[in-house]
Amino acid sequence: MGARVATWEVRQGTGTRSGKATAAKIAATVMFGAGGLAAILGVAIAITANRQVLGAHELLGDVSVLALWALAFIAARSGVSKPGAWAAAGAGLVVFAFVGLQRMALGPTGHLISQVLHVASSVGMLAIGGVLARAAMRRERAPGSVTQPKLAEAAHAFLGNRRIAVTGVSRTASSGHGANVVYRRLRERGYAVYAVNPNAESVEGDRAYPDLRSIPGGVDAVVIATRPAHAIETMRECAELGIGYAWMHRGVGGTSVSPEATAWGRAHGIAVIDGGCPLMFAPVADPAHKAMRFALSLGGRLPRQVPARA
Repeated sequence: MGARVATWEVRQGTGTRSGKATAAKIAATVMFGAGGLAAILGVAIAITANRQVLGAHELLGDVSVLALWALAFIAARSGVSKPGAWAAAGAGLVVFAFVGLQRMALGPTGHLISQVLHVASSVGMLAIGGVLARAAMRRERAPGSVTQPKLAEAAHAFLGNRRIAVTGVSRTASSGHGANVVYRRLRERGYAVYAVNPNAESVEGDRAYPDLRSIPGGVDAVVIATRPAHAIETMRECAELGIGYAWMHRGVGGTSVSPEATAWGRAHGIAVIDGGCPLMFAPVADPAHKAMRFALSLGGRLPRQVPARA
């Protein structure tokens, strides 16, 4: 196996934002802030039937809609799909219509129904606005600048390799160890996968290898699922063998991430993913790992972006 160049695409034109992108970000922030508070007050009104905060609720809703319309204008000026901008403008009108409906004498039941519909339309408005803001900011980033790929993009590049080693695979197949789960899934999905365990001759019914050097034909990528202290040694072995991709596993129960190994690997031309699990991403993902990905993302335990190699 020859040395493989480790890289994932670094998108161009996605660094310093232009004035329109900054305006889109401000409008989106106002929209989400005011809209979120309005939705909370709306739910409180619907549950308690207490209309004392109705004025504040309506004011926040109005501000949110105006911010959405400003965002729609910015998006249209940025060349984002005009139907999308019109959809955002229409969503704002729907929200305004429900605000007006609530001001009518509908009775308790009618008011409750209108309030629920208003909250639902507000949530839809925020969703449309979020998509529009993201599109506008992407379109308006300054040309020639560079951004780091997101975790999903790095995962796609990593899983594009077909020969992958997994370190730390346990001799006890039923242990539920993260390395074993990753190893089995990659094998099931047709990858040429190799288990590395210096203390075992076989794992999961397959031959085990004491180190990466012992794998016949070599590999293109490595999932590191050992204790963090062992990661640097594996990273050095990757550099020696020309292995371009390394993924340090991190799940709910523990981590193999070593900041030292991460920095060393990237400095030596290895594309390193420092966290998460390959099974959180297609084509090897499953519902449980997708849910885990969502939970870890909310907790800030997954890298949002993966720096390009040095």
